[in-house]
Amino acid sequence: MVKIDPTAPFATKTVLDEIVGRLKNFNYKLYGKIPIKFYKGKPTKYEFDLELGAVHFTEQDFKGLSKIFSEMNKKWKTAMTFCIYTAKEKRAMVINVRGSSKAPFDMD
Repeated sequence: MVKIDPTAPFATKTVLDEIVGRLKNFNYKLYGKIPIKFYKGKPTKYEFDLELGAVHFTEQDFKGLSKIFSEMNKKWKTAMTFCIYTAKEKRAMVINVRGSSKAPFDMD
């Protein structure tokens, strides 16, 4: 297995590609697969945001996303988390994927 820095997991292309791939193939209950579109620029070694569009989330969606992160964290010995927020400048939901507490706090 590839050796990674658990405080900067997205610096390792293998980890970044795997989490983005899993999110790209995730089937949301109401929408199916949602195309990947990075929001606010490219991923850093600590975090990235994906714009999902105007979507609603179900309990099933949150359980499925949590399962993905649990499996990834177990496999890579990381502490990746996610949160959902509304984009300020457009009608869209964004999923913020954080790989480290070193990621900057930004509410823009």
